[in-house]
Amino acid sequence: MKRLARFLVILILVLAGAGLLPWAVAKKQGRLPLSPKVMAAKSALIVCECPRGMAVAEGRALQELQLWGRFQIVKHRDKADLVFLFSANQYLGDYLTRDGPDKRPVSVDFTIMTVVDPHTGENLWSDSRRWGSWRVDHATRDLIAEFRQQIEGQAKKWTLNDILMCSVSPDLAVFANLTAEQALALSKSGSGVSRIAGSPDRLAVNSPAAPEFCKQAQLVVSPDNRIVAFEVLASLADSLDLTEVLQQADQFDFAGGKDTDGNQVYFNAQSKDKKILIRFEVQGHKSVLSWVRYSY
Repeated sequence: MKRLARFLVILILVLAGAGLLPWAVAKKQGRLPLSPKVMAAKSALIVCECPRGMAVAEGRALQELQLWGRFQIVKHRDKADLVFLFSANQYLGDYLTRDGPDKRPVSVDFTIMTVVDPHTGENLWSDSRRWGSWRVDHATRDLIAEFRQQIEGQAKKWTLNDILMCSVSPDLAVFANLTAEQALALSKSGSGVSRIAGSPDRLAVNSPAAPEFCKQAQLVVSPDNRIVAFEVLASLADSLDLTEVLQQADQFDFAGGKDTDGNQVYFNAQSKDKKILIRFEVQGHKSVLSWVRYSY
């Protein structure tokens, strides 16, 4: 019994030394897929409950997220899609209901990062490092790197061929040069065409038989009420390796610039026949798939 007790003590100490609380162990062993809220998020607020040595977490988090470039960093909760909460105490799910800062006693042994839904207070992702108060900076960087790795690992990786196949889909070619009213009339036969509120020059189309990338698309309606193209809007969960496009540079013309408000840098790859335009947005050091237009 003494040997068993000694073994259990050693096991507990090993787990503690590795920074693995029981709840953290469970998360590491069986990570669930990230919520669509996380995969679609574009903006983030950094909140640091940071006594003493924890104070360095906020600055490091800001630096790492800016280097990543995926999220626009905002200063107010109502403009954030996610909250990156750094603390030394486990999150209790009370971000929206607590009365001021966390008042629990705290020992800065753990650096905990919790990704919170700012509208519901839901814990969307969490992990910790028990690296002590002297290594909060490194722990913060490591936690963000782990979160980034999971996001990028879950992204849908399309090939250039996946993108090009949409241009020859008969389920989408059928709308070429129809009027908006004619396209809507086809919805009675199961094409799934519908209007988009606030967008008179776009119609939503759901084509279950189309290639996977373009099952959900938008028909582009010209000023003379003719459908001249369709577009597929990529989410942050979609990715296309720009290198693959550059490797087939003989098929494309390339151009870049900034959008009309001058904030977003973009990079275009347009097929030589002008039928396909692939738009990438430059985020940090990466080019991220934004949308693809297929002209009839």
